[in-house]
Amino acid sequence: MDLRDRVFNLLTLVFLGLTLLMVLGYVAIAVNPYSRLNPLPPQVGELIVATETPLPPPTRTLPATWTPTVTPTSTPTPPPSFTPTVTPTPEPTMTLDPTEPPPTPEPDTPTPEPATPVPVPPRATRSPHPFTYELQYETPYYGCAWSGVAGVVVDIDGKHLTGYPIHVWGGGIDVVVYSGDKPLYGDSGWEQFFNNAPMAVSGVFRVQIHAKDGNHPPISQEIVLDFPGYCSTALARIVFTKNH
Repeated sequence: MDLRDRVFNLLTLVFLGLTLLMVLGYVAIAVNPYSRLNPLPPQVGELIVATETPLPPPTRTLPATWTPTVTPTSTPTPPPSFTPTVTPTPEPTMTLDPTEPPPTPEPDTPTPEPATPVPVPPRATRSPHPFTYELQYETPYYGCAWSGVAGVVVDIDGKHLTGYPIHVWGGGIDVVVYSGDKPLYGDSGWEQFFNNAPMAVSGVFRVQIHAKDGNHPPISQEIVLDFPGYCSTALARIVFTKNH
């Protein structure tokens, strides 16, 4: 082997050694990117620590049920009764003349029979509440995919009255709606949705109208709703009428 072949063999061994060192370097960098052999180590990201606890979403507070306030009323004192004093009048004394015959007694006057009382027709009892109501069940305006209660508030002449609070509760619902919010039923219309289908429930939902001023006492009796479960009866329509 001449000198030229020896030089080429030596260079081949040198390049093989360098190649092996380069492969070992790449393996070391792959195992540990932060090694000193890596000229471009990856940057370390900043660690973000949460310092505030997120607040839960606000919950809806149902309106408080109104408690009627009883206003004491004074009882009038009746006036003292007047008892008349009867003074007996002495009867005249009859003096008989001995020469005249005694007077003939007159026949007794018959006592008239008492008159038969004429029956008096019964009078309607005035409602203890300022508002009465009429309730009927019908098909909702929205079709059979809706059930609830709605109506209007009017005076005795049929004039619409707006701004009256109507309390609706039961079945997980406790809300107050106001007359005039739903003109679909009239100028004083109001409405409360229950379900997206007819329901067969009895005695679950209740409705009552309250006064606009003061402590909002109830001004009608409590209405209990009964739904048979048909589309034609899924809307409970109530007309409150102010009668006094």
